Amino acid sequence: MKIDLRKALVPFAAASMIMAGGANAAELTVGTASMPRSIANPLGDASHSGRWLFQLAFDPVTYGADSGTLPGLAVSWKNTAPTTWELKVRQGVMFHDGKMLDPSDIADLINWLNTDEGKAKGINTIRNMSNLVSARVIDAETLEVSTKTPDPMVPPLLGGLYVLNMKLFKDIGYEGVTTNPVGTGAYKSVKWEKDVVEVAPHTSGWRVGKIDKLTVRSLPEVAARLSAFESQQIGLALEVSPEVRGRIEAAGGKMVVSSTPQNINLMFFQNRPGTPLHDVRVRQALNYAVNKQAFVDSILGGLSVPAGQPAARAVNGYNPDVGAYPYDPDKARQLLAEAGYGNGLKLEAEAVVNVAERREIYSQVALDAAKVGVEITLNEMTLPDLIGKVRDSTKMPALFGFNYGSEPTIDVMRSINALHSCNTGTKWTCFPEIEPTIKAANEEFDEVKRRNMLKEINKHYHDQASAIFLYEEVQIDAVSNKVKGYAPTNRVINWHDLTIDG
Repeated sequence: MKIDLRKALVPFAAASMIMAGGANAAELTVGTASMPRSIANPLGDASHSGRWLFQLAFDPVTYGADSGTLPGLAVSWKNTAPTTWELKVRQGVMFHDGKMLDPSDIADLINWLNTDEGKAKGINTIRNMSNLVSARVIDAETLEVSTKTPDPMVPPLLGGLYVLNMKLFKDIGYEGVTTNPVGTGAYKSVKWEKDVVEVAPHTSGWRVGKIDKLTVRSLPEVAARLSAFESQQIGLALEVSPEVRGRIEAAGGKMVVSSTPQNINLMFFQNRPGTPLHDVRVRQALNYAVNKQAFVDSILGGLSVPAGQPAARAVNGYNPDVGAYPYDPDKARQLLAEAGYGNGLKLEAEAVVNVAERREIYSQVALDAAKVGVEITLNEMTLPDLIGKVRDSTKMPALFGFNYGSEPTIDVMRSINALHSCNTGTKWTCFPEIEPTIKAANEEFDEVKRRNMLKEINKHYHDQASAIFLYEEVQIDAVSNKVKGYAPTNRVINWHDLTIDG
Protein backbone atom coordinates (compact mmCIF):
# COMPACT_ATOMS: atom_id res chain seq x y z
CA MET A 1 0.00 0.00 0.00
CA LYS A 2 1.44 3.36 -1.01
CA ILE A 3 0.98 6.16 1.54
CA ASP A 4 0.92 9.85 0.65
CA LEU A 5 2.47 11.41 3.74
CA ARG A 6 1.38 14.87 2.70
CA LYS A 7 -2.26 13.80 2.87
CA ALA A 8 -1.67 11.78 6.03
CA LEU A 9 -0.50 14.88 7.87
CA VAL A 10 -3.19 17.28 6.65
CA PRO A 11 -5.21 17.11 9.92
CA PHE A 12 -2.34 18.68 11.85
CA ALA A 13 -2.37 22.43 12.18
CA ALA A 14 0.88 24.30 12.61
CA ALA A 15 -0.01 25.11 16.22
CA SER A 16 -0.63 21.46 17.10
CA MET A 17 2.86 20.83 18.38
CA ILE A 18 4.34 19.11 21.42
CA MET A 19 4.29 22.44 23.26
CA ALA A 20 1.82 25.13 22.32
CA GLY A 21 -0.66 27.65 23.65
CA GLY A 22 1.59 29.87 25.71
CA ALA A 23 4.34 29.49 28.29
CA ASN A 24 2.12 27.87 30.93
CA ALA A 25 0.09 25.56 28.68
CA ALA A 26 1.45 22.05 28.28
CA GLU A 27 0.13 20.23 25.23
CA LEU A 28 0.87 16.79 23.84
CA THR A 29 -0.27 15.20 20.58
CA VAL A 30 -0.06 11.42 20.23
CA GLY A 31 -0.13 9.39 17.01
CA THR A 32 -1.65 5.91 17.17
CA ALA A 33 -2.14 3.12 14.64
CA SER A 34 -5.84 2.62 15.33
CA MET A 35 -8.69 4.08 17.31
CA PRO A 36 -11.33 2.17 19.29
CA ARG A 37 -13.95 0.47 17.14
CA SER A 38 -16.56 1.56 19.70
CA ILE A 39 -15.24 5.16 19.69
CA ALA A 40 -15.57 6.24 23.35
CA ASN A 41 -17.33 3.19 24.77
CA PRO A 42 -14.92 0.99 26.78
CA LEU A 43 -17.36 -1.92 26.76
CA GLY A 44 -17.12 -2.38 23.00
CA ASP A 45 -13.40 -2.75 22.25
CA ALA A 46 -10.98 -5.01 24.13
CA SER A 47 -7.97 -4.36 21.86
CA HIS A 48 -4.85 -2.93 23.47
CA SER A 49 -5.01 0.16 21.23
CA GLY A 50 -8.58 0.74 22.34
CA ARG A 51 -7.68 0.37 25.98
CA TRP A 52 -4.86 2.89 25.61
CA LEU A 53 -7.43 5.57 24.90
CA PHE A 54 -9.98 4.34 27.42
CA GLN A 55 -7.25 4.55 30.08
CA LEU A 56 -7.35 8.32 29.67
CA ALA A 57 -10.96 8.70 30.82
CA PHE A 58 -11.80 5.49 32.68
CA ASP A 59 -10.35 3.49 35.54
CA PRO A 60 -10.57 -0.31 35.82
CA VAL A 61 -11.54 -2.16 38.98
CA THR A 62 -8.00 -3.59 39.31
CA TYR A 63 -4.67 -3.62 37.47
CA GLY A 64 -2.70 -6.69 36.40
CA ALA A 65 1.04 -6.70 37.07
CA ASP A 66 3.96 -9.14 37.00
CA SER A 67 3.91 -9.05 40.80
CA GLY A 68 0.19 -9.78 41.07
CA THR A 69 -3.08 -7.84 41.02
CA LEU A 70 -2.89 -4.17 42.02
CA PRO A 71 -5.65 -1.85 43.29
CA GLY A 72 -7.67 0.26 40.89
CA LEU A 73 -11.16 1.39 41.88
CA ALA A 74 -11.18 -1.62 44.18
CA VAL A 75 -8.56 -1.30 46.92
CA SER A 76 -8.85 -4.83 48.35
CA TRP A 77 -10.63 -8.14 47.80
CA LYS A 78 -11.09 -11.52 49.43
CA ASN A 79 -12.62 -14.85 48.51
CA THR A 80 -15.49 -15.36 50.98
CA ALA A 81 -16.93 -18.60 49.54
CA PRO A 82 -16.12 -20.87 46.58
CA THR A 83 -18.15 -18.70 44.20
CA THR A 84 -18.15 -15.27 45.88
CA TRP A 85 -15.64 -12.46 46.24
CA GLU A 86 -15.94 -9.36 48.42
CA LEU A 87 -14.43 -6.09 47.13
CA LYS A 88 -13.76 -2.85 48.97
CA VAL A 89 -14.25 0.20 46.73
CA ARG A 90 -11.95 3.23 46.73
CA GLN A 91 -13.56 6.16 48.57
CA GLY A 92 -13.67 9.82 47.54
CA VAL A 93 -13.55 9.13 43.80
CA MET A 94 -15.48 11.54 41.57
CA PHE A 95 -16.78 10.98 38.04
CA HIS A 96 -16.19 13.67 35.42
CA ASP A 97 -19.77 14.95 35.87
CA GLY A 98 -19.45 15.37 39.66
CA LYS A 99 -21.16 12.17 40.81
CA MET A 100 -19.24 10.23 43.45
CA LEU A 101 -18.30 6.62 42.77
CA ASP A 102 -20.05 4.03 44.92
CA PRO A 103 -20.20 0.21 44.85
CA SER A 104 -23.45 0.26 42.87
CA ASP A 105 -21.60 1.57 39.79
CA ILE A 106 -19.51 -1.59 39.66
CA ALA A 107 -22.34 -3.92 40.71
CA ASP A 108 -24.85 -2.46 38.26
CA LEU A 109 -22.33 -2.70 35.41
CA ILE A 110 -21.63 -6.38 36.12
CA ASN A 111 -25.34 -7.09 36.31
CA TRP A 112 -26.03 -5.22 33.06
CA LEU A 113 -23.34 -7.24 31.30
CA ASN A 114 -25.28 -10.35 32.28
CA THR A 115 -28.51 -9.16 30.68
CA ASP A 116 -29.38 -10.12 27.12
CA GLU A 117 -28.53 -6.57 26.00
CA GLY A 118 -25.24 -6.60 27.88
CA LYS A 119 -24.18 -9.98 26.50
CA ALA A 120 -24.83 -8.73 22.96
CA LYS A 121 -23.47 -5.18 23.14
CA GLY A 122 -20.75 -5.72 25.73
CA ILE A 123 -19.47 -8.95 24.22
CA ASN A 124 -15.87 -7.71 24.01
CA THR A 125 -15.91 -7.11 27.77
CA ILE A 126 -17.98 -10.05 28.99
CA ARG A 127 -15.97 -12.48 26.83
CA ASN A 128 -13.05 -11.98 29.20
CA MET A 129 -15.11 -12.44 32.37
CA SER A 130 -17.92 -14.76 31.35
CA ASN A 131 -17.80 -16.59 34.68
CA LEU A 132 -19.15 -13.51 36.50
CA VAL A 133 -22.92 -13.85 36.93
CA SER A 134 -23.99 -11.13 39.35
CA ALA A 135 -22.99 -8.54 41.92
CA ARG A 136 -24.69 -6.89 44.87
CA VAL A 137 -23.96 -3.95 47.15
CA ILE A 138 -23.25 -4.85 50.76
CA ASP A 139 -22.64 -1.37 52.15
CA ALA A 140 -21.34 2.07 51.11
CA GLU A 141 -17.85 0.76 50.39
CA THR A 142 -18.35 -2.96 49.74
CA LEU A 143 -19.79 -5.16 47.02
CA GLU A 144 -19.99 -8.89 46.46
CA VAL A 145 -19.32 -10.55 43.11
CA SER A 146 -20.66 -14.03 42.35
CA THR A 147 -19.38 -16.52 39.77
CA LYS A 148 -20.83 -19.61 38.09
CA THR A 149 -18.00 -21.81 39.31
CA PRO A 150 -15.08 -21.30 41.71
CA ASP A 151 -12.71 -18.86 40.03
CA PRO A 152 -9.33 -17.76 41.43
CA MET A 153 -8.92 -15.23 38.61
CA VAL A 154 -11.76 -12.84 39.52
CA PRO A 155 -9.54 -10.03 40.90
CA PRO A 156 -7.17 -9.82 37.88
CA LEU A 157 -10.01 -10.32 35.39
CA LEU A 158 -11.70 -7.22 36.80
CA GLY A 159 -8.76 -5.30 35.36
CA GLY A 160 -10.67 -5.49 32.09
CA LEU A 161 -13.75 -3.78 33.51
CA TYR A 162 -13.68 0.00 33.00
CA VAL A 163 -16.24 1.57 35.31
CA LEU A 164 -18.97 3.86 34.02
CA ASN A 165 -21.29 6.27 35.80
CA MET A 166 -24.19 3.82 35.86
CA LYS A 167 -26.72 6.46 36.86
CA LEU A 168 -25.89 8.32 33.64
CA PHE A 169 -25.73 5.04 31.73
CA LYS A 170 -29.35 4.31 32.63
CA ASP A 171 -30.30 7.66 31.10
CA ILE A 172 -28.23 7.62 27.90
CA GLY A 173 -27.85 3.87 27.29
CA TYR A 174 -25.00 1.94 25.71
CA GLU A 175 -25.05 4.03 22.51
CA GLY A 176 -24.90 7.27 24.51
CA VAL A 177 -21.55 6.31 26.03
CA THR A 178 -20.09 6.26 22.51
CA THR A 179 -20.07 10.07 22.49
CA ASN A 180 -20.30 10.80 26.21
CA PRO A 181 -17.43 8.99 28.01
CA VAL A 182 -17.98 9.90 31.66
CA GLY A 183 -15.53 7.99 33.82
CA THR A 184 -13.27 8.59 36.81
CA GLY A 185 -10.01 8.77 34.83
CA ALA A 186 -7.26 11.37 35.11
CA TYR A 187 -8.53 13.08 31.94
CA LYS A 188 -12.02 14.01 30.77
CA SER A 189 -13.28 14.28 27.24
CA VAL A 190 -13.29 17.57 25.36
CA LYS A 191 -13.81 15.95 21.95
CA TRP A 192 -14.03 12.23 21.26
CA GLU A 193 -14.53 11.28 17.65
CA LYS A 194 -13.68 8.38 15.38
CA ASP A 195 -10.26 9.72 14.29
CA VAL A 196 -9.34 12.22 17.01
CA VAL A 197 -9.63 12.40 20.79
CA GLU A 198 -8.97 15.51 22.85
CA VAL A 199 -8.95 15.47 26.64
CA ALA A 200 -8.22 17.86 29.52
CA PRO A 201 -7.31 17.15 33.15
CA HIS A 202 -10.03 15.87 35.48
CA THR A 203 -9.12 18.39 38.17
CA SER A 204 -11.36 16.77 40.80
CA GLY A 205 -10.14 13.27 40.14
CA TRP A 206 -8.37 10.93 42.53
CA ARG A 207 -5.54 11.09 39.98
CA VAL A 208 -5.23 14.33 38.01
CA GLY A 209 -3.68 14.59 34.55
CA LYS A 210 -0.76 17.01 34.35
CA ILE A 211 -1.02 18.00 30.66
CA ASP A 212 -3.42 20.84 29.81
CA LYS A 213 -4.41 19.48 26.41
CA LEU A 214 -3.75 15.94 25.31
CA THR A 215 -4.76 14.93 21.79
CA VAL A 216 -4.65 11.49 20.19
CA ARG A 217 -4.86 11.24 16.40
CA SER A 218 -5.23 8.30 14.09
CA LEU A 219 -2.18 7.78 11.90
CA PRO A 220 -2.58 4.20 10.65
CA GLU A 221 0.78 3.82 8.90
CA VAL A 222 4.09 3.61 10.76
CA ALA A 223 5.68 5.90 8.16
CA ALA A 224 3.09 8.59 8.83
CA ARG A 225 3.57 8.41 12.60
CA LEU A 226 7.35 8.61 12.23
CA SER A 227 7.17 11.53 9.81
CA ALA A 228 4.84 13.42 12.16
CA PHE A 229 7.23 12.75 15.04
CA GLU A 230 10.24 13.99 13.08
CA SER A 231 8.43 17.21 12.20
CA GLN A 232 7.41 17.63 15.87
CA GLN A 233 3.74 17.50 15.05
CA ILE A 234 3.40 14.72 17.60
CA GLY A 235 5.40 14.13 20.76
CA LEU A 236 4.54 10.47 21.17
CA ALA A 237 4.29 7.92 18.35
CA LEU A 238 2.90 4.59 19.50
CA GLU A 239 4.09 1.34 17.96
CA VAL A 240 6.99 2.14 15.68
CA SER A 241 9.66 -0.13 14.22
CA PRO A 242 12.99 -0.93 15.91
CA GLU A 243 15.15 0.10 12.96
CA VAL A 244 14.13 3.79 13.27
CA ARG A 245 15.98 4.46 16.54
CA GLY A 246 18.47 6.74 14.78
CA ARG A 247 15.75 8.84 13.19
CA ILE A 248 13.93 9.14 16.51
CA GLU A 249 17.05 10.32 18.31
CA ALA A 250 17.92 12.73 15.49
CA ALA A 251 14.46 14.28 15.95
CA GLY A 252 15.07 14.94 19.65
CA GLY A 253 13.48 11.84 21.04
CA LYS A 254 14.13 8.42 22.46
CA MET A 255 12.87 4.94 21.68
CA VAL A 256 11.09 3.37 24.64
CA VAL A 257 10.91 -0.43 24.58
CA SER A 258 8.64 -2.23 27.04
CA SER A 259 7.56 -5.83 27.38
CA THR A 260 4.02 -6.98 26.74
CA PRO A 261 2.21 -10.07 28.02
CA GLN A 262 1.47 -11.45 24.58
CA ASN A 263 2.81 -13.45 21.65
CA ILE A 264 2.21 -12.58 18.01
CA ASN A 265 1.18 -15.43 15.72
CA LEU A 266 -0.50 -16.40 12.53
CA MET A 267 -3.44 -18.24 14.07
CA PHE A 268 -4.90 -21.36 12.50
CA PHE A 269 -8.63 -21.86 12.16
CA GLN A 270 -7.82 -25.40 13.23
CA ASN A 271 -11.38 -26.39 14.11
CA ARG A 272 -12.65 -26.94 10.55
CA PRO A 273 -12.69 -30.71 9.93
CA GLY A 274 -11.70 -31.77 6.44
CA THR A 275 -9.47 -28.78 5.78
CA PRO A 276 -5.65 -28.87 5.54
CA LEU A 277 -5.13 -27.02 8.82
CA HIS A 278 -7.22 -29.56 10.72
CA ASP A 279 -4.25 -31.90 10.29
CA VAL A 280 -1.65 -31.36 13.02
CA ARG A 281 1.12 -32.39 10.61
CA VAL A 282 0.35 -29.41 8.36
CA ARG A 283 0.29 -27.05 11.32
CA GLN A 284 3.59 -28.40 12.63
CA ALA A 285 5.11 -28.22 9.16
CA LEU A 286 4.36 -24.51 8.89
CA ASN A 287 6.06 -23.94 12.25
CA TYR A 288 9.18 -25.80 11.14
CA ALA A 289 9.16 -23.89 7.84
CA VAL A 290 9.53 -20.42 9.40
CA ASN A 291 12.95 -19.11 10.44
CA LYS A 292 11.79 -17.13 13.46
CA GLN A 293 15.22 -16.33 14.84
CA ALA A 294 16.17 -14.71 11.52
CA PHE A 295 13.40 -12.10 11.61
CA VAL A 296 13.78 -11.58 15.37
CA ASP A 297 17.44 -10.66 14.75
CA SER A 298 16.99 -8.68 11.54
CA ILE A 299 13.54 -7.09 11.61
CA LEU A 300 13.11 -6.86 15.40
CA GLY A 301 16.72 -5.92 16.05
CA GLY A 302 17.14 -8.67 18.61
CA LEU A 303 14.69 -6.96 20.98
CA SER A 304 12.48 -10.03 21.33
CA VAL A 305 12.62 -13.83 21.23
CA PRO A 306 10.82 -16.46 19.13
CA ALA A 307 7.59 -17.82 20.62
CA GLY A 308 6.55 -21.45 20.90
CA GLN A 309 3.55 -21.48 23.24
CA PRO A 310 0.59 -19.27 24.18
CA ALA A 311 2.33 -17.73 27.23
CA ALA A 312 5.05 -15.12 26.95
CA ARG A 313 7.91 -15.38 29.44
CA ALA A 314 6.45 -12.84 31.87
CA VAL A 315 3.03 -14.51 31.90
CA ASN A 316 1.81 -16.83 34.64
CA GLY A 317 1.81 -20.34 33.21
CA TYR A 318 4.82 -19.98 30.94
CA ASN A 319 6.51 -23.35 30.48
CA PRO A 320 10.32 -22.92 30.36
CA ASP A 321 10.70 -26.49 29.08
CA VAL A 322 8.81 -25.67 25.87
CA GLY A 323 10.88 -23.89 23.26
CA ALA A 324 10.10 -22.44 19.87
CA TYR A 325 9.90 -24.78 16.88
CA PRO A 326 13.38 -24.93 15.29
CA TYR A 327 13.87 -23.92 11.69
CA ASP A 328 13.84 -27.20 9.79
CA PRO A 329 12.50 -26.92 6.21
CA ASP A 330 13.31 -30.60 5.50
CA LYS A 331 11.12 -31.65 8.43
CA ALA A 332 8.41 -29.33 7.13
CA ARG A 333 8.48 -30.96 3.68
CA GLN A 334 8.38 -34.43 5.25
CA LEU A 335 5.30 -33.61 7.34
CA LEU A 336 3.52 -32.00 4.39
CA ALA A 337 4.17 -35.09 2.28
CA GLU A 338 2.88 -37.37 5.04
CA ALA A 339 -0.29 -35.27 5.21
CA GLY A 340 -0.82 -35.59 1.46
CA TYR A 341 0.44 -32.15 0.42
CA GLY A 342 3.81 -33.07 -1.02
CA ASN A 343 2.90 -31.29 -4.25
CA GLY A 344 2.11 -28.02 -2.52
CA LEU A 345 -0.63 -26.17 -0.70
CA LYS A 346 -2.32 -22.78 -1.08
CA LEU A 347 -3.63 -20.80 1.90
CA GLU A 348 -5.39 -17.45 2.31
CA ALA A 349 -4.35 -15.30 5.26
CA GLU A 350 -5.50 -11.95 6.67
CA ALA A 351 -3.65 -9.72 9.09
CA VAL A 352 -3.43 -6.21 10.51
CA VAL A 353 -0.08 -4.97 9.19
CA ASN A 354 0.05 -1.28 10.12
CA VAL A 355 1.55 -1.92 13.56
CA ALA A 356 5.33 -1.54 13.78
CA GLU A 357 7.08 -4.37 11.93
CA ARG A 358 4.12 -6.69 11.28
CA ARG A 359 4.03 -6.28 7.48
CA GLU A 360 7.69 -7.23 7.10
CA ILE A 361 7.40 -10.23 9.43
CA TYR A 362 4.27 -11.66 7.84
CA SER A 363 5.89 -11.21 4.43
CA GLN A 364 8.94 -13.15 5.63
CA VAL A 365 6.67 -15.94 6.89
CA ALA A 366 5.12 -16.19 3.42
CA LEU A 367 8.56 -16.31 1.79
CA ASP A 368 9.73 -19.09 4.12
CA ALA A 369 6.52 -21.07 3.58
CA ALA A 370 6.96 -20.82 -0.19
CA LYS A 371 10.33 -22.59 0.13
CA VAL A 372 8.54 -25.73 1.34
CA GLY A 373 5.74 -25.52 -1.22
CA VAL A 374 3.09 -23.60 0.72
CA GLU A 375 1.78 -20.50 -1.04
CA ILE A 376 0.33 -18.00 1.45
CA THR A 377 -1.64 -15.10 0.00
CA LEU A 378 -1.63 -12.36 2.63
CA ASN A 379 -4.50 -9.86 2.60
CA GLU A 380 -4.41 -6.76 4.78
CA MET A 381 -7.25 -5.89 7.14
CA THR A 382 -7.84 -3.14 9.69
CA LEU A 383 -8.14 -3.66 13.43
CA PRO A 384 -11.91 -2.89 13.35
CA ASP A 385 -12.21 -5.54 10.60
CA LEU A 386 -10.44 -8.03 12.84
CA ILE A 387 -12.64 -7.23 15.83
CA GLY A 388 -15.72 -7.69 13.65
CA LYS A 389 -14.52 -11.11 12.52
CA VAL A 390 -13.79 -12.10 16.11
CA ARG A 391 -17.43 -11.35 16.88
CA ASP A 392 -18.52 -13.42 13.86
CA SER A 393 -15.75 -15.96 13.43
CA THR A 394 -17.49 -17.69 10.52
CA LYS A 395 -15.94 -14.91 8.41
CA MET A 396 -12.41 -15.59 9.65
CA PRO A 397 -10.02 -17.09 7.06
CA ALA A 398 -8.02 -20.28 7.58
CA LEU A 399 -4.94 -18.30 8.69
CA PHE A 400 -5.00 -14.91 10.37
CA GLY A 401 -2.79 -12.59 12.36
CA PHE A 402 -3.67 -12.72 16.04
CA ASN A 403 -2.12 -12.84 19.48
CA TYR A 404 -2.19 -14.85 22.64
CA GLY A 405 -2.73 -11.80 24.82
CA SER A 406 -2.71 -12.12 28.60
CA GLU A 407 -3.60 -8.56 29.55
CA PRO A 408 -4.98 -7.47 31.95
CA THR A 409 -4.49 -10.60 34.08
CA ILE A 410 -0.90 -11.50 33.05
CA ASP A 411 -2.16 -15.09 33.13
CA VAL A 412 -2.30 -17.36 30.08
CA MET A 413 -5.88 -18.51 30.77
CA ARG A 414 -7.24 -15.07 30.03
CA SER A 415 -6.57 -15.58 26.34
CA ILE A 416 -7.40 -19.28 26.18
CA ASN A 417 -10.70 -18.86 28.03
CA ALA A 418 -11.75 -15.85 25.99
CA LEU A 419 -10.80 -16.91 22.47
CA HIS A 420 -8.67 -20.01 22.04
CA SER A 421 -10.44 -23.13 23.30
CA CYS A 422 -13.52 -25.29 22.70
CA ASN A 423 -15.53 -23.39 25.29
CA THR A 424 -15.52 -20.04 23.46
CA GLY A 425 -17.71 -18.33 20.92
CA THR A 426 -14.91 -18.25 18.34
CA LYS A 427 -13.98 -21.95 18.45
CA TRP A 428 -11.18 -21.60 15.90
CA THR A 429 -9.06 -23.62 18.34
CA CYS A 430 -10.54 -26.72 19.95
CA PHE A 431 -8.59 -29.61 21.48
CA PRO A 432 -11.17 -31.67 23.44
CA GLU A 433 -8.47 -33.81 25.08
CA ILE A 434 -7.05 -30.82 27.03
CA GLU A 435 -10.42 -29.33 28.04
CA PRO A 436 -10.58 -31.22 31.39
CA THR A 437 -7.24 -29.69 32.36
CA ILE A 438 -8.46 -26.24 31.30
CA LYS A 439 -11.57 -26.65 33.46
CA ALA A 440 -9.54 -27.85 36.43
CA ALA A 441 -7.07 -24.95 36.12
CA ASN A 442 -9.92 -22.45 36.03
CA GLU A 443 -11.18 -23.70 39.40
CA GLU A 444 -7.90 -24.39 41.19
CA PHE A 445 -7.01 -21.93 43.99
CA ASP A 446 -3.72 -23.61 44.93
CA GLU A 447 -1.13 -21.55 43.04
CA VAL A 448 1.43 -24.34 42.62
CA LYS A 449 -1.10 -26.91 41.40
CA ARG A 450 -2.65 -24.38 39.06
CA ARG A 451 0.69 -23.27 37.60
CA ASN A 452 1.59 -26.89 36.80
CA MET A 453 -1.73 -27.27 34.97
CA LEU A 454 -1.04 -24.12 32.98
CA LYS A 455 2.36 -25.46 31.95
CA GLU A 456 0.68 -28.66 30.74
CA ILE A 457 -1.81 -26.61 28.70
CA ASN A 458 0.98 -24.57 27.13
CA LYS A 459 2.85 -27.73 26.16
CA HIS A 460 -0.28 -29.22 24.59
CA TYR A 461 -0.91 -26.09 22.49
CA HIS A 462 2.73 -26.19 21.40
CA ASP A 463 2.60 -29.88 20.47
CA GLN A 464 -0.66 -29.41 18.58
CA ALA A 465 0.74 -26.30 16.83
CA SER A 466 -2.33 -24.16 17.51
CA ALA A 467 -0.71 -21.32 15.51
CA ILE A 468 2.41 -20.42 13.60
CA PHE A 469 4.05 -19.14 16.77
CA LEU A 470 6.14 -16.11 15.84
CA TYR A 471 7.58 -13.89 18.59
CA GLU A 472 6.99 -12.32 21.97
CA GLU A 473 5.76 -8.82 21.27
CA VAL A 474 7.50 -5.77 22.64
CA GLN A 475 6.00 -2.31 22.63
CA ILE A 476 8.22 0.18 20.81
CA ASP A 477 7.29 3.86 21.03
CA ALA A 478 8.92 7.10 19.93
CA VAL A 479 8.89 9.65 22.76
CA SER A 480 10.00 13.26 22.64
CA ASN A 481 12.67 14.19 25.14
CA LYS A 482 10.24 16.89 26.33
CA VAL A 483 7.80 14.21 27.47
CA LYS A 484 8.70 13.08 30.98
CA GLY A 485 7.56 10.09 33.01
CA TYR A 486 6.50 7.79 30.15
CA ALA A 487 6.68 4.21 31.48
CA PRO A 488 4.12 1.77 30.02
CA THR A 489 3.76 -1.56 31.80
CA ASN A 490 1.96 -4.59 30.38
CA ARG A 491 0.10 -2.42 27.87
CA VAL A 492 -0.99 0.10 30.52
CA ILE A 493 0.10 3.66 29.74
CA ASN A 494 0.58 5.84 32.82
CA TRP A 495 -1.13 8.87 31.28
CA HIS A 496 -1.63 10.53 34.69
CA ASP A 497 2.16 10.66 35.29
CA LEU A 498 3.15 12.37 32.01
CA THR A 499 4.47 15.93 32.05
CA ILE A 500 5.93 18.27 29.44
CA ASP A 501 9.31 19.87 30.06
CA GLY A 502 10.16 23.14 28.36
